[in-house]
Amino acid sequence: MSNFKALLVFFVPLFLQAQAVLKVSRQAQMVYSKYDHSFMVFDDSTHYYTYNPAKGAWRMHNIHLQLEAGWDLPTFKQRFFPLAIGKNHYLFVMDGCGMVYELKNDTLRRIDNSYDQKNQFGSALYAYKGQPYMFGGYGLFEVKNTHTYFDFASKEWFQVGEHSAKDYPDARTTPYYIQTAKDLFVLGGVKKYMTYNKILQDIWKFNLQTKRWEQLGELNPDFIYRTKVRGFVQNKDYRLFHTNNLLTVVDVYNNKYNSYRSTHYMSLARLVPDHQMKWVLQAGQNSNHTDVYLLKVKKLKEILYGLPTEYYLYKSSSWFKQLPIEIYLWLSVLLNIGLFFILFYSHRITKTAWYRPKNPILYRKDFSEVEWEAMLLIEKNDELELSALNYLFDEPGLSYETLKKRRESFVRALRIKLALLTRRDVADLLQESKHPLDKRMKIIRWSNNLEINKEGE
Repeated sequence: MSNFKALLVFFVPLFLQAQAVLKVSRQAQMVYSKYDHSFMVFDDSTHYYTYNPAKGAWRMHNIHLQLEAGWDLPTFKQRFFPLAIGKNHYLFVMDGCGMVYELKNDTLRRIDNSYDQKNQFGSALYAYKGQPYMFGGYGLFEVKNTHTYFDFASKEWFQVGEHSAKDYPDARTTPYYIQTAKDLFVLGGVKKYMTYNKILQDIWKFNLQTKRWEQLGELNPDFIYRTKVRGFVQNKDYRLFHTNNLLTVVDVYNNKYNSYRSTHYMSLARLVPDHQMKWVLQAGQNSNHTDVYLLKVKKLKEILYGLPTEYYLYKSSSWFKQLPIEIYLWLSVLLNIGLFFILFYSHRITKTAWYRPKNPILYRKDFSEVEWEAMLLIEKNDELELSALNYLFDEPGLSYETLKKRRESFVRALRIKLALLTRRDVADLLQESKHPLDKRMKIIRWSNNLEINKEGE
């Protein structure tokens, strides 16, 4: 039996070298390492695999798993994503931030002093100068624009100290990213408003050296559609990806992407390019074995079928679109307050104008026969005993008390009518006073600010 195991150890690597295709499960984790110029694939508890294009063969490596209590391999592969940080050196970072495992010297063990934070699910996970970073994500019932990194000295996660707080991406989950030697590009993502999800269309550049953000513009709607259909992988660089029968190759610095169309892309599940975009690890699907991926490493030019169609990646955003939504909310509040004051002031001006004295000329057409005759009589005498108007209301058999009430009602109604027509105070029109010689009698005076138009009489 021991001889049989020895033969397996000797022949299995040779068998793998002869194979151009590696068969793994759909849950296999994969990443490219620029330090080894190799693609790494992790799928089982005893081995992991690497492929160096220069050597042209898969290599199997022994692995010793030291998982924490309560963790099994399927759950680990579901929640941890690999990053290459050095030669034959990898980290497996938890999806929601916190726990970190290190794969080094064929041993996979936990190295952090953190915990399952559940704070950045769906974040952009990348590595820079051997350190893992996470941007954005969802956790604790809210979407974040948190930017964190893992510190090896303290073995804890800390906030990245950006140099500018003025220009900073909005909170988002599932942001697609493209990483170069000096920049990180964050493309779109999703912003959640309660039960409503908003697909973001912006693109940001983060200078990895100066740690400054810059908004570049608004993504091509076609690109947003492609990434949405493709789906989000937390540690994937989206310089190269496929959507159904379309292959997308992004040239972010030249603000464009090329699109290739072929039915060959329909059978692909994942594409992992190298850092120079020369080689690609492709995970293919077999319709007879839907739970299995077939891994091949090919030159990129070998999977570019037909002539490409070129699209712009983004266009500059207008100044208005770059303003935070909070600014628009405050502007809306201020605008409503301003409109309220304008309406209030205009109403007050109109109301004041209505009370402003009108032309005091009185015209025959505005009054009845009795009213007109009474006004002419008062105006002619300038002041008149109120009893002089009795003849206008006297009737045979009418008592004096009834006659007096009719006269008083008439004068009161006439005074109100004059006030409405001339917009003057009632108290200032046709004023009454007691006779200087006989206090029992009343005198009615004509208002000097009124003028009767007698033309046409």
